[in-house]
Amino acid sequence: MTVEDVIFLGAGASASEGAPLQGNLFKEYFEYSKANPHEVEYDMNQRLNEFFRSFFGIDFRNDNLDETGFPTFEECLGILELALNRQESFKSYSLTPNSPKIQRVREDLIFLIAIILDRTLRGRARYHRDLIKRLQRERILKQTAFVSLNYDILIDNALMDSYRYIDVDYSVKFTNFEGQGDWSRPRPQRAVKLFKLHGSLNWLYCPTCISLTLTPKEKKVATLVFRPQHCEKCDSEMIPIVIPPTFFKVMSNYFLQQIWRQIEESVAQARRFFFCGYSFPDADIHVKYLLKRIETNLGETPDVFVINNHEGKSEDQKITEELRYRRFFIDSSRVNYTDSSFQDFCEHGI
Repeated sequence: MTVEDVIFLGAGASASEGAPLQGNLFKEYFEYSKANPHEVEYDMNQRLNEFFRSFFGIDFRNDNLDETGFPTFEECLGILELALNRQESFKSYSLTPNSPKIQRVREDLIFLIAIILDRTLRGRARYHRDLIKRLQRERILKQTAFVSLNYDILIDNALMDSYRYIDVDYSVKFTNFEGQGDWSRPRPQRAVKLFKLHGSLNWLYCPTCISLTLTPKEKKVATLVFRPQHCEKCDSEMIPIVIPPTFFKVMSNYFLQQIWRQIEESVAQARRFFFCGYSFPDADIHVKYLLKRIETNLGETPDVFVINNHEGKSEDQKITEELRYRRFFIDSSRVNYTDSSFQDFCEHGI
């Protein structure tokens, strides 16, 4: 069925369900680890404390976290990924095979994201479910594609709860397709497209046999630091596919490349774009590149609706954000910057 509407889900959509925004992730994790020392992985915590002390002068075990100014995820991961790309190291932070400290801290930061999202979002998807129910009532769900820029599985679970009516199509092949009684291959006449452009917490990747396993409704990535998972095909240890929010995104993964290619083909006839909880940040140049390809291939600007209002948002923030959207699209008159929140959109639409 032809896709007419595309709904983009940014961090603000997840924040509506209780997920911390990027600026609060570190504080949330360190508060949790201080209060629950036996529920976090000791070696990982040691490495993270050393990293923040060495790079930013923060000692989360002794500092007052309410008064601490944490760096952003983009800053932390950007520094580490730039070092890896340049094959350079820092004093006491090697990237040699015998002491891959930079690589290990990078992995720890990704696990940190997974652990906090798992803890804060467990069992939640109220507004995402409201959105799916509304689209079903309006009989437009199967003409809608979803593009999630988040790692969490809120929209995944909301769609999967509608299993009687639809099949979730991630546009990649999972090992589960071959297992009897396991995850089923989506049927074309029932499929709804869900593109997870930056990876997902319910995907486990085997770098040995280049396979991807789906763990429906479970954020298995959050448990890898405690319980490594092994590939059923080759018994190799599996790893996450999580692309951090930095300028230096590495999109070379085989499955992510498939997804980025498929989205262009799938939304080639789309006429309406809805951006929910998404501020259009400069760091997402890959997303902007994708949108520009779609727009120029369409030959016109689709109707664009921005749904990103929330309590406490200043007028200056709104003006800056609206200008960011309007200057990007060819026909700025088709950009509709609304006063609606994600919650409003889920329940009532535009």
